[in-house]
Amino acid sequence: MKDVEILKGMITSGVNNLYNNYPHIDKLNVFPVPDGDTGTNMNLTCTNGLAEIEKEKFDSIGALMAKFARGLIMGARGNSGVIFSQIIKGFSNAMKNSDTLNINTWKEAFTNAKEVAYAAVMKPVEGTMLTVVRETSEFVNSINDNSIDVKTFWEQTIEVANKSLENTPNLLPALKEVGVVDSGGYGLVKFLEGVQHYAVNFKPVQKLKKLEENNGGNLDLNIEDEFGYCTETIVMLNSDWTNKLKVDPIRSQLEQYGNSSIVVVIDEDIMKIHTHALMPGQVLTYLQQYGEFKTIKVENMTIQAEHQVKTESEGGSGASEAAQKQRTLSKKYATIAVVRSRGMAKYFKEELNIDYVIDGGSKMNPSTNDFLKAIEAVDSEVVYIFPNDSNVLLAAKQAKEVEKLSKVVVLDTKTIPQGMTGYLSLDPEESIKKNESNIVKSLKNVTSVSINKAARDATIDGVVVKEGQFMITVDKKVIMSADKLIDLFTKVLAKYISSKTEIITIFTGVDATFKDVNDLRKLLDENFDVEYEVVDGGQEVYSFIIGIE
Repeated sequence: MKDVEILKGMITSGVNNLYNNYPHIDKLNVFPVPDGDTGTNMNLTCTNGLAEIEKEKFDSIGALMAKFARGLIMGARGNSGVIFSQIIKGFSNAMKNSDTLNINTWKEAFTNAKEVAYAAVMKPVEGTMLTVVRETSEFVNSINDNSIDVKTFWEQTIEVANKSLENTPNLLPALKEVGVVDSGGYGLVKFLEGVQHYAVNFKPVQKLKKLEENNGGNLDLNIEDEFGYCTETIVMLNSDWTNKLKVDPIRSQLEQYGNSSIVVVIDEDIMKIHTHALMPGQVLTYLQQYGEFKTIKVENMTIQAEHQVKTESEGGSGASEAAQKQRTLSKKYATIAVVRSRGMAKYFKEELNIDYVIDGGSKMNPSTNDFLKAIEAVDSEVVYIFPNDSNVLLAAKQAKEVEKLSKVVVLDTKTIPQGMTGYLSLDPEESIKKNESNIVKSLKNVTSVSINKAARDATIDGVVVKEGQFMITVDKKVIMSADKLIDLFTKVLAKYISSKTEIITIFTGVDATFKDVNDLRKLLDENFDVEYEVVDGGQEVYSFIIGIE
């Protein structure tokens, strides 16, 4: 049998063995986020790679492994899938010019696998898949080439890989806390065991017809943090960046956004990104400058984690699910709105009579779980959600998908003034479709204005802004910057007030001074016959948020 056929059999056997074990791998998943999908991600990654080589014939082991590696990168899912794809990329680099599949080839393959995998991860953590490939590589390279046959080589390699895996809880406290080995490392070992099976028997591991069931509730662990969104994309690089773009500036920018679990892979004309982000839209907007998106995947890790851990009431079925079983949908309809501060929350509750207000804070970053808790609390047949920020829309829409009892309607309100106008256009006697239509129409009649100080020099929407200057934004577009607020009031804000204006609502921020507010009042009193209301919003970032209707 030719070496290229043997290698193909090894890969097939490894992928099949990983498939047979992926539900159990999911159960072990605790680091970096207990989202219970490591096995699923590794399986999907490997399945995509195998599909690329399954029906094709190859002239060399290098060509075969290169095609498999490329397929893995294109289909890589999750932190574990991307790192695994880089291990195989290392194998591919070593086999590029090899004709023979001998022990020396595998020594070079494991060495390259270790180097490429570690290089892909911004902050490598020991006690993970990386440790298993590194320690296995160190062992493989300690072997005397002439003193061992293929069978013994693979038996000893698998023995060392398993010992490394068993030691992962001693290196990573998160694993030791719940008494499990690293899930990604376990997946790598299962792949290698499949490879060994073919190397010894010349028959691949067969896929099982029935796999282990995984119903969640696998870890006895308390989770209190919000984990954000697992954000992945493949960018097809444009010609300006192909074979030129480096990973370091990409990593640096993602880190500046406050992201974690950053893995950046660039392979000629493609860039593969995996990161855990609080604001996935920010990541995608940044990456779009380098080319076109081939794939995008964003998943809420907090919801995944809640399924993975045990709960006191249901022993693992998930707290939100348990709560939903007790609900009675006692009301016909209810409303939920997201705001930026306590002052706004008070206004929305007491003046507008919104049923449930989520204080998103200055970053406006409530989680999907926050929305699910709110939906549970209002306990209504129909729930209208006013996100009031474009960054909040995704979490609200994910909550809509997860919620099973209430009919959830997410309105496309992207500013606080739009949220107010949209809510006031809601008629409980009308159908959902009619309300959605009416609200969309009403949003055309509101102008959203915000004023804030620039944190750094920048050019935004063609407007040059210096650090410390005030800038005014109208309907999401920066219009002007100035050293004094009064200039923005008179030269910009005044232009959007007309004889048709019915009311102006002004939310003052924490850094709006008494003089600033008085200057605005004076401008309105002396120049316009218009009703206005000043609300102590207490929001950070924005000195003023103003709605003109």
